[in-house]
Amino acid sequence: MNITILYGHPYNKSFNKAILDQVTSHLKSRGADVKVKDLIETSFNPTMGIDDLAAKATKVLPAEIAKEQEDLLWTDAFVIISPLWWGGFPAVIKGYIDRVFTTNLLRSPQGEYGLKDKRAYTIFTTGSSEDYVRISRQIDMIYAANDNLFGFAEFSDAEIQIFYAVPRITQERREALLLEANQFVDRIFDLKPGEGGSLENSPARQALEYDLAKH
Repeated sequence: MNITILYGHPYNKSFNKAILDQVTSHLKSRGADVKVKDLIETSFNPTMGIDDLAAKATKVLPAEIAKEQEDLLWTDAFVIISPLWWGGFPAVIKGYIDRVFTTNLLRSPQGEYGLKDKRAYTIFTTGSSEDYVRISRQIDMIYAANDNLFGFAEFSDAEIQIFYAVPRITQERREALLLEANQFVDRIFDLKPGEGGSLENSPARQALEYDLAKH
């Protein structure tokens, strides 16, 4: 099993880092080949530049993006570990998605889906309570973004785990959440594709099929 972890928290002693270390070790213990993309450590540039835009016409990707796409094609399951800031990913993770998940990779002009049937598992941490995240509609925003990206890309599954109010929980609770993180990524091994957070009938996929049918 090939697994890529995308990580972008700037503080090396954060709970996100604890989750990263725990999940990486756990996945390896289950026999996975794991690649960790620590976007802060590697100083990944999240800004979409002119070379990125030009690649839509020339098909010649910047070298760093071509390498990232090679790793995406290699991976079976994609794990994202991220804080929830203002209803979404930090800029460095969002920028990675903007630059690496190119339209041509997701769906070529010939209708071929480059990442079809891969799987995605996102772990979010929040500083807010579950009630606030729901009432403020942030939860709707993250599930809609999850569907739009992974549904359009024809992933077979895309699941989300949210750990709420992290700054206000006890150390005992944090340790319990780390075990929950293990259980969440265990789904990669314990469930067959399509048995978890299936995207077969996702709104993004239905909208794309409707749009293609019209044209």
